Amino acid sequence: MTTFAQWRSPSSRLEAARVYVKPQKYDIRVVDQFYSYCQAVSRADGHREAAAKLQQATKRSIWRILIAGSVLSYYVVERVAQAMSLY
Repeated sequence: MTTFAQWRSPSSRLEAARVYVKPQKYDIRVVDQFYSYCQAVSRADGHREAAAKLQQATKRSIWRILIAGSVLSYYVVERVAQAMSLY
């Protein structure tokens, strides 16, 4: 099946015989933008991981303070109960 796009006229032989094709030049700024984007994504991911670690450390500190406070308050309540029983 031949379409009009596939059909060549006799005058187009010169164009078809032409072998030399001008090489394409690429703009290096596009590559620089891509690498800048990759670096920005990497930095954002690093900040996200650092924030997650900081959040976990904060939660652990809060739990430690709560446990230490509850042990201390239990000790104080027991001491008060012992002091009350002496009277």
